[in-house]
Amino acid sequence: MCGLKYLQEIRENPERTFDLVLKVKCHASEKEDPVVLWKFPEDFGDQEVLQSVPKFCFPFDIERVSQNQVGQHFTFVLTDIESKQRFGFCRLTSGGKICLCILSYLPWFEVYYKLLNTLADYLAKELENDLNETLKSLYNHPVPKANTSVNLSMNQEIFIASEQILKDQLSLISHSYFIAPDVTGLPTIPESRNLTEYFVAVDVNNMLQLYASMLHERRIIITSSKLSTVSTSQYC
Repeated sequence: MCGLKYLQEIRENPERTFDLVLKVKCHASEKEDPVVLWKFPEDFGDQEVLQSVPKFCFPFDIERVSQNQVGQHFTFVLTDIESKQRFGFCRLTSGGKICLCILSYLPWFEVYYKLLNTLADYLAKELENDLNETLKSLYNHPVPKANTSVNLSMNQEIFIASEQILKDQLSLISHSYFIAPDVTGLPTIPESRNLTEYFVAVDVNNMLQLYASMLHERRIIITSSKLSTVSTSQYC
């Protein structure tokens, strides 16, 4: 039942692989709202989204954040007017003061976490042109079908082909590669980072208690010192 409800909340056939990418800075004080330093695409004009998303990028006390948070991935969920879920995939950098965020209707956790690492690497090396070209390629290309291999080469071209064809193109120097997930299938270990981290953090007895609580529609609060752990637990 939970899996069926989850699939019903996902938008079918979204127009793009992602809707928005943000680089957000959090001030040293909680009294000041986070600010958007950079966005892609530049002409994204939904002001409600631009005002609300940055606040979700820092779900912790910025004055008490530790270096352990740097590089962590976490996810939040927004619900649109059609009751469909839109996911925010985040990665913390620069001592937890900067957050890279990808907004998408696709629950492609592993894909976007990998892409965030690539974007963070580009920013650290000041390769803004490569970053923009990579995002432009994905943004302008139709959403790949499930289990389709996607390879971005160094010349910024995008290749979408079967896995066997991709293996035959090893001469291409790839800087970003992923296989479009099948969101209708059940997650597996260790392929699913969410499920794997959940099983590492929660023992069997607590899993049973959580499952029973969900069946009884009880309110559940999950806490952790790591954002990534809290984020993964809510999707398992």
